[in-house]
Amino acid sequence: MGAMIELEGLSKRYPGQSAPAVDALDLSIAEGEIVILVGPSGCGKTTTLKMINRIIEPTSGTIRLQGEDVTRADPDQLRRRIGYVIQQVGLFPHQTIGRNIAAVPRLLGWQRHRISERLDELLHLVGMDPATYRDRFPKELSGGQRQRVGVARALAADPPVMLMDEPFGALDPISRERLQNEFLRLQQEIGKTIVFVTHDIDEAIKMGDRIAILREGSAVAQYDTPETVLAAPADDFVREFIGADAALKGLGLMQVRDVHLGQWPTATTDGGREAALRAVQASDRGSVLLLDRRRRPLRWVPADELAGPDDALERRGIKVRAVVEPTATLATALEAMLGSVVGVVVVVDGSGALLGTLDLRTLMAAVEAVRAPAPDEPAPGEPPADEVAAR
Repeated sequence: MGAMIELEGLSKRYPGQSAPAVDALDLSIAEGEIVILVGPSGCGKTTTLKMINRIIEPTSGTIRLQGEDVTRADPDQLRRRIGYVIQQVGLFPHQTIGRNIAAVPRLLGWQRHRISERLDELLHLVGMDPATYRDRFPKELSGGQRQRVGVARALAADPPVMLMDEPFGALDPISRERLQNEFLRLQQEIGKTIVFVTHDIDEAIKMGDRIAILREGSAVAQYDTPETVLAAPADDFVREFIGADAALKGLGLMQVRDVHLGQWPTATTDGGREAALRAVQASDRGSVLLLDRRRRPLRWVPADELAGPDDALERRGIKVRAVVEPTATLATALEAMLGSVVGVVVVVDGSGALLGTLDLRTLMAAVEAVRAPAPDEPAPGEPPADEVAAR
């Protein structure tokens, strides 16, 4: 794919400061990629992001969007071609969700029926029912819901590029994980070119197609895929920034959907105790996974609790807590697994229905497959193939 965004010699100097905030940055961002800008505080990553849509004007250098030099273009027109999502969302508090999302299409003069259709489409896309949410106000939503609206607003005019400045940073860990997964799912559908700022290397590894690790002044220490950054840090700065647990961070490179899921014996709440007992007896497991009528996991029920009176199954066993979606990383699955009483993670689809289970053996097999050397690559401690042949 060609470059969607090209930055050449991009610099920003503020009056009274001896060192530039951004110093002659060169960066090429391919169409359809998520590129993460990550680095220590004060390295200029947010300044760089804001120069791309000229919220901050560069002191020097060139910005090209789809091959067009937009460095001196009308900044208002430029911003209408670029979606922008920030940490605190920035919704207009006295406007409804519908009017917030439709802000740019209104500025572009879209007809009312077209705006209405686009609004419903976007709310569905981010998992929010239009009939429920379009007439609500931001204060009536949770933080995660407001962030979803912020993404929908950024997508409203279907821009080719999105800029995201720590979009999930203000959320609690659970909401953050869910929105990261939802956004990765969404990107599979929309295929936008995205420049994403974070200070969190784990988020960078999970979200990025490529990562730009920046030093002071936005100097690029390394620009590569997450796999390469983890396996071959360019220097001590990158190595220190990644941290000592690079191998564990590598679990963030694979998603649950990349591995084969197991199947646990299941029963439904309305199927009765005898059906649940038969399911356990027909397997080599010691418990049954109890589901509701919509196949959503409810409880783990041991075989010995299936004896006795035929009372309500939903009061037996223990509640299912370790639940992930297919877009969750293996690192997230491992963390959930460590908190599971049965040592198994339940995998569900977007509606919460059961897809399968993931155990430690499957997870470790997936990790070993990733770490296995290529056919022409010697295993650790073995001589190269050409050296063996020469003997």
